[in-house]
Amino acid sequence: MSRYLLVLVTIVGFPMSGFAQFVDKGEYVEVLKGVKLCSNASIGVTNGMFDPENRFWRVLSKPRLNGTQTVEAFVLESVYDRKSGETAIEAHPYDEGYATRFKRAVEHEGMLLMVSPRDGQVEATVEVCRKMH
Repeated sequence: MSRYLLVLVTIVGFPMSGFAQFVDKGEYVEVLKGVKLCSNASIGVTNGMFDPENRFWRVLSKPRLNGTQTVEAFVLESVYDRKSGETAIEAHPYDEGYATRFKRAVEHEGMLLMVSPRDGQVEATVEVCRKMH
């Protein structure tokens, strides 16, 4: 019976561990490397960003000792192929590898604030992307 429970807990618990993409580390949050984050324009904290729903960030590093992580910012653009006549949406880098910190957005469950390590300004309010880019 105990083996059955152990197997059941392993089967149920293992897939759930894959959902932990944020880990609280004191004041800041660690975001797993490779996670894609999208801005949430509906709550209005995008710091004057033009067309925020067409932008996303990919986390490129683990946290450093100072709490910063490297992210790369992308913009989604419509690209027209003159030969085929097809239009496709492609992601293009618009800000390569820069450091940021992440904090929980206390007012918005499941969302994070991207905070500038230079001056503490909130750059964007983000969440794990629901759509694949």
